[in-house]
Amino acid sequence: RIILNEVYMDWKNKFPQENRYFETDNGILYCGDCLKILKQFPDNYIDLVLTDPPYNITDEKKLTKANCKILSTKNAWGNEFCDYWDSLDDYIKWVVDIYGEIINKISDIGSLISFFDRNLTGLFIYYFKAKYKIIFRNKIYFLKKNHLPHFRKNNYSSCIEEAIWFSKSDKYIFNFISHESMKQVFSGIIGNKNTRHPTEKYLWMIEPIIIRHTRENDLVLDCFSGSGTTLSICEELNRKWIGIELKEEYCEMTKKRLLMGDELFKQNKDLFQNKKISLF
Repeated sequence: RIILNEVYMDWKNKFPQENRYFETDNGILYCGDCLKILKQFPDNYIDLVLTDPPYNITDEKKLTKANCKILSTKNAWGNEFCDYWDSLDDYIKWVVDIYGEIINKISDIGSLISFFDRNLTGLFIYYFKAKYKIIFRNKIYFLKKNHLPHFRKNNYSSCIEEAIWFSKSDKYIFNFISHESMKQVFSGIIGNKNTRHPTEKYLWMIEPIIIRHTRENDLVLDCFSGSGTTLSICEELNRKWIGIELKEEYCEMTKKRLLMGDELFKQNKDLFQNKKISLF
């Protein structure tokens, strides 16, 4: 267990003790239902919500690569991986409802950046703007340089992931580094992961977002924390963090990752230099 520093305890007292699974000086990992835990958090407090929710894409027709084999997402991820709703309408309602609670927790100078299935990003932009009056800023794209080919040869190869960015107001934390580095497309190699989590996000996707949208000691929330990539990078970059994960198996995975330190992060530490932060 990491020994906690009393200097950092004040902010933690604002958050519930129940369902805490693991802590460091910088963060708290909760294990349990996201919505129930979120309801106990203070409003207008989080500087950045950066998260990757379920996509509702567990399907016999969608293909992915697992253990060097091409499988359907249903066969690769299994029935225990919670990524399926009875209907698309049920899934959309779940997302819109839970993101209303998430948005309430963001500070007036904070942002929400969330990955979604690219089929639905436009729909969620519309719903979030209309229902919660949050300000859409941009889409962010992540290009996989070594993406899988399109095996059925009846469409373009799937080589990008999308996230959508909202701010709570017109004054928000944002680090403009340079024109060259502020393109809305980040690229990297897939395949080399830290954990066994089936949909682990890569360091090259998460690290530049944290650097551009937070300052040192700002608070980042990942309410579908999965393999713990966001939490691990926050720990390395001295950001405070809160993670929420439903499955204890993935909480334990994240705990071990945080205790050992992120080896891939350490190997590329020269790439993860913090920059001066500006507030617009």
